[in-house]
Amino acid sequence: MAYNLELCSKACQLLAALELGRRLTSLQPEDRAVIRSPQDVFNLMNGEMSFFDQEHLRVLLLNTKNQVLGTHEIYIGNVNSSVIRVAEVLRPAIRENCPSIIVVHNHPSGDPTPSPEDILVTRELRTSAAMMDIELLDHIVLGQAQFVSLKDKGLGF
Repeated sequence: MAYNLELCSKACQLLAALELGRRLTSLQPEDRAVIRSPQDVFNLMNGEMSFFDQEHLRVLLLNTKNQVLGTHEIYIGNVNSSVIRVAEVLRPAIRENCPSIIVVHNHPSGDPTPSPEDILVTRELRTSAAMMDIELLDHIVLGQAQFVSLKDKGLGF
């Protein structure tokens, strides 16, 4: 029975992520969320992502006005890590011709302090994205009711 509940929980999380993406892409341009600060990312993503019991990494696709065109879940890791491949993070932005992205992931522990791996991945993403003419605007780490902007902290940027 526990297995069925866990499977149902994961299915619900996936459906919620897909619904968020569908709603973001179906909005008229004037109704889309606009990202002006890391707090805006936190407000948009925290309600769902802060309660995951595994690390989830998502990429927000933005247009030239920083309106959110979509959100893509790239990875689901374990309780304290996720292996990131830069090409997979950038793929949605390349496919949809987006000029900028924001990477968001959660720390299930509730502590949003970036790990050395988070900083290294951010540096690699920023460098690779720049080669593809995509700007990595920020990498946000979500915890329980708090967040850290790696850009604001100068970590990996």
